[in-house]
Amino acid sequence: MLSIAIKIYNAIVKYGSRAWDAIKAGAYSVYSAAKAAWEAGYWAFTKWLASNASALYAIYDALRAAGLID
Repeated sequence: MLSIAIKIYNAIVKYGSRAWDAIKAGAYSVYSAAKAAWEAGYWAFTKWLASNASALYAIYDALRAAGLID
């Protein structure tokens, strides 16, 4: 799970708004919470992902579908 969280974080850092657009399109139900956690900082985002496994996988799948993550 930690390796997936790191991949998500790295994709957002690398692709910025393109990654957020992919998350919004593919994991809309968690977009607002993810964005708020991101804006609160690295540890807040990591903690949020760790406590929301379904969101973690939804975001991972959305980024992967957009070709932004392996």
